[in-house]
Amino acid sequence: MENISELNQDRREFFRVTDLVFIDFAVIDAVEQQRLTPIIQNSGHSEETNVRQRLNTIQSTLHHLIDQVNQNDREIARALRLLDEKVSLIAQTVHQQQNMMDNREAIDANLSGGGISFLTAEKYNSKDTMEIHIEFQSTGSIIHAIANVISCEKIRNAPSESSHLLRLVFSHMSELDRNTLIKQLLSRQASDLRSSKHL
Repeated sequence: MENISELNQDRREFFRVTDLVFIDFAVIDAVEQQRLTPIIQNSGHSEETNVRQRLNTIQSTLHHLIDQVNQNDREIARALRLLDEKVSLIAQTVHQQQNMMDNREAIDANLSGGGISFLTAEKYNSKDTMEIHIEFQSTGSIIHAIANVISCEKIRNAPSESSHLLRLVFSHMSELDRNTLIKQLLSRQASDLRSSKHL
């Protein structure tokens, strides 16, 4: 497990993106934080995480094989890349359709490798510790972390159901979840750059 507090001094180096996410979070006390820390550390044992690990391994192996094929036949390598992209798009479409049937509401969150901020109805105290699950709407990837409240300020003219801007800094997250987060941030940044070129 990474102790993210060691990385927070560098968090300004992480770029920030806005993404649609589902968030479950709750304030926890020191006893609950102590109980959760090894669970997050051993997050690789959950079924969902094991599936993600296997998918990541397959994806890495596939990219390596495509690079090898590319040395001998660029057209076949290009076809394989297109097939890989097609499978990814189909998986994302299926996931988005499942989300449409879900009662949960995705919210806009501002994310970086070091933390997250989003609007919430309630006010939270600075330095509160929280357990947080973040699911990315576009991919279905979920990260599980412990985070500390930096600030929670009332926003003027904001709707009552989301009147406070809650800013959190990640304190504990598994290496796998951190990699998932960074991969999502890079993907979102690339998508934003492509969109801006078409404006």
